[in-house]
Amino acid sequence: MVHSRLLRKIKDEIADLRRENSNLKDENSRLWKVIRALNELEGNLEAFSTSEDILNLVMNILVIALEAVDSENGSILLLDEETDELVFVAVVGDRQKELTDFRIPASSGVAGWVKTYKKPALVTDVRKDDRWMSAVDQSIGFHTQSLMAVPLILEERVLGVMEVVNSLSEDHFTDTDLSLVQLVARLASFVFGYTEETLNNTDNPFYGNNLN
Repeated sequence: MVHSRLLRKIKDEIADLRRENSNLKDENSRLWKVIRALNELEGNLEAFSTSEDILNLVMNILVIALEAVDSENGSILLLDEETDELVFVAVVGDRQKELTDFRIPASSGVAGWVKTYKKPALVTDVRKDDRWMSAVDQSIGFHTQSLMAVPLILEERVLGVMEVVNSLSEDHFTDTDLSLVQLVARLASFVFGYTEETLNNTDNPFYGNNLN
């Protein structure tokens, strides 16, 4: 069973995020998409009855981020400290099957830069960015044009990176979009960090990736 304390903590974190969104409601109407999604997520938390449901929760969080910034492709990469690799543990989009469990060196690409420096990155054209690593696209047959990446951090420890790829808007990603992704990534960081503390390895839905 998912620890009841974890569910309470998630509810508290969602409430905090919702308050922050409400305070920023005049900045951009898309903030309300995040508020509504968080409200719906909080209402469904009692349905999470096993540790496997944590992965579904994380996928829901990722979808919230994508919908808020008008994108259909995104992923969450967790740091495997034993191998020093970033592992795609949650993927939404065209190449979900190919990308899930894919590993990259933890210092490579935009995601590696974000992980290393603990800073977000907004790239409007990846082919003009020296940090971009095309090997992943080539391996899975995907075309990345633009992306946002933000670190997943809990108490100064980097857990991984959240990436959102290819805006559907002609205006491309903006600083407001990046702020929204950072807000949602905070919830993802909390879930991963707290799950690690409260579930042992055999119950951890990410144990198969050797993520300790």
